[in-house]
Amino acid sequence: MILNEKITGQEIEGAIQNMQLGKSPGPDGLTARYYKALKEWIIQPLKEVCNEILEGKKAPESWKEAFISLIPKTETEKNQVKNYRPISLLNVDYKIFADILAKRLKRVLIGEIHKDQTGFLPGRHMSDNVRNIIDILELLEVNINRKAVLIFVDAEKAFDNICWTFMKKNLQGMGVGQGFENGIEKAKLIVNNVVTEEIPIEKGTRQGCPISPLLFITVLEVLLNMIRGDQLVKGVQVGARNYKLRAFADDLVLTLQQPDTSTKRVLELIEIFGHVAGFKLNKQKTKVLEKNLTMAEKEKFQSETGLVITKKVKYLGVNLTSKNVNLFKDNYDKCWTEVKKDLEIWSRLRLSLLGRIAVIKMNVLPRMLFLFQTLQILDKMDCFKRWQKDISKFVWQGKKPRINFKILTDAKDRGGFALPDLRLYYESAAFCWLKQWLLLENTDILDLEGYDNRFGWHAYIWYDKVKIHKGFKNHIVRKALYNVWIRYKDLLESKTPRWLSPMEAKETKKLNMESKWPKYCEILEQDGERVKLQSYDKLKSKVRDWLHYLQINEVFKQDRKIGFQMERSKLETELLEPNTKNLSRMYNLLLKWNTQDETVKSAMIKWAQDIGHDIMFDDWERLWNTGVRFTACNALRENIMKMIYRWYMTPVKLAKIYHLPNNKCWKCNETEGTFYHLWWTCSKIKAYWEMIYNEIKKVLKWTFSKKPEAFLLGMVGQLVPRKDRTFFMYATTAARILLAKYWKTQQLPTLEEWQAKVIDYMGMAEMTGRIRDQGSETVEEDWKKFKIYLKNCCNIEEC
Repeated sequence: MILNEKITGQEIEGAIQNMQLGKSPGPDGLTARYYKALKEWIIQPLKEVCNEILEGKKAPESWKEAFISLIPKTETEKNQVKNYRPISLLNVDYKIFADILAKRLKRVLIGEIHKDQTGFLPGRHMSDNVRNIIDILELLEVNINRKAVLIFVDAEKAFDNICWTFMKKNLQGMGVGQGFENGIEKAKLIVNNVVTEEIPIEKGTRQGCPISPLLFITVLEVLLNMIRGDQLVKGVQVGARNYKLRAFADDLVLTLQQPDTSTKRVLELIEIFGHVAGFKLNKQKTKVLEKNLTMAEKEKFQSETGLVITKKVKYLGVNLTSKNVNLFKDNYDKCWTEVKKDLEIWSRLRLSLLGRIAVIKMNVLPRMLFLFQTLQILDKMDCFKRWQKDISKFVWQGKKPRINFKILTDAKDRGGFALPDLRLYYESAAFCWLKQWLLLENTDILDLEGYDNRFGWHAYIWYDKVKIHKGFKNHIVRKALYNVWIRYKDLLESKTPRWLSPMEAKETKKLNMESKWPKYCEILEQDGERVKLQSYDKLKSKVRDWLHYLQINEVFKQDRKIGFQMERSKLETELLEPNTKNLSRMYNLLLKWNTQDETVKSAMIKWAQDIGHDIMFDDWERLWNTGVRFTACNALRENIMKMIYRWYMTPVKLAKIYHLPNNKCWKCNETEGTFYHLWWTCSKIKAYWEMIYNEIKKVLKWTFSKKPEAFLLGMVGQLVPRKDRTFFMYATTAARILLAKYWKTQQLPTLEEWQAKVIDYMGMAEMTGRIRDQGSETVEEDWKKFKIYLKNCCNIEEC
């Protein structure tokens, strides 16, 4: 069995590689950085220890120890112990071992744990639970004769109360080896940064251990199987399917019809299970939503079960009520109100443009992206205009934008600033939900979401059956997803797609779908340049009879008129193929389409006109992909981006905006102050660049042409040897930043200011190299010539 196979060096190396830096160590004080730095010497002895444990030998004493740090669950009521979550700080060598076991155990549990438990297993998503609940509420909304309750179970200290004896017996029943039974035996608490004496541990799983949640769901699965198999517990019925429960680890929701009898039976099962497993229901925190119950039925339910019916529940971070119409107000509106408050606070800080964009990425996007992935309910796009307006106000500090929004959102390797486009992120998340409609694999979701469909799913999304069955869009999820699909359908699939199933599309809709529908990619074949349907003999196992085959052939003839997509389309490669990064891949695809009219930007044309010759597109791409990234400092990167997009206001532009009589250059006061004049052709500016040019030649001991694209944009090309390019970029960027400092004055930067600025950048580069564990030789080589220059020309020995 894979669980008991010997651990390999590759597994240990992979686990070390995946360890995140910056995490608190366990009792031995050794961090992940220690193991990464010394992995060549650590792997072999650690492998031997791990395999000895799998063979039944005793685990090291240090592996059975932990510091337990108490983290408050909420910002309120911190004076009660029950409101703290214990997080175990474990030794890294144990976490490496546990991480390997966890990966192995996941491969086993994926076949053992029912798919309505979505916690911590590959290929399962928390959003499916929320989607399931929304679909059930939609079904119950139109079927008012169905009386139901949704019980959001709260277990009292779920992870902490699991009985070890029961857990071990359960693992043995799965055939798990001794290595999976060795657990924590003692721990120390950290309270107010003070470490207590050792305390014995006799129950629970460690929150902080990679294997802990997997052990928990194996125990909980026993209870869930009891509920699934009990005939007295009635779930929401759709044809032959019975939707009784959904779980994400210990976040369990029960969807029950016949509320009184079903709930009583569930409570009995939980009590029976709790006696042997240590699982205990917290009735005070367990919440109930009702659907279609009368006032008398509500009172009876509450008095007989001891559970309280409430109007609103927070489940997996989503606020739910008995009516889906409240979802937008309770989640999106509420979240954005908090976002706006945060943006007001952040706007008081003196952040750079890139800094403000980083705030949107780190503070705003994660919160909105969570909702996009769990709540696909937006049928109108008006909210995105409001959100974009608020973001634009923050990014530009209430001033008029100087750069097109599409350029701001475009990818960095295409010259953009990578500001998140919330609408495109929402639509990308919608495609992750649409994936179920396209692949026809998750029949549990499809049957529930399409309980009143008249046609197959592919009939709606490809053959426009929505025009016939307008009720298809009388569903909060279906309407939202369909609207996104229609916006991109022609862009994604210009021909009949390979994933389309004509059989499913033309089949009379039944309450429960068949598990497998043949797609065009499985029933077509290439005959030279022609595409044809496979013969009846080849498809005999996939069709019911000869008549069925003829019906499919008729559909094929109609689809052939627009042609077939025999190669994998963008939709297939980015979304339908198994991939953990479907959302980001779809976002990049939609972003590329959305910004394609900005491929050749107006600023690029203006630069070519000013310089007097064409700048090849390859040169621009090289600048975006490598030139801008010569440093980790945002201030320096921002300067290059500002130069590319001609950010700085000039006398000519200001005179035009404010109707000023004088548009002359601030430095020479002789010529019109255009952008290029103030940066390059002004007589005083020319002298400044000549000084910088001569100093750089002294440093590099290399003669090269003084080209404006190199000094103003960093387009070095073959002008400077590769080994000297990093210094050249720092030197010219320092010169530009100093010029910007004296932008509206007649004053020019001095040589001493430039030297001091470059010295600052050198120190910053060396510090960054140490933080990032970059080879000191590389950083030293970048600045070697400059240090010699300082010693010989400035009499500076050390900086």
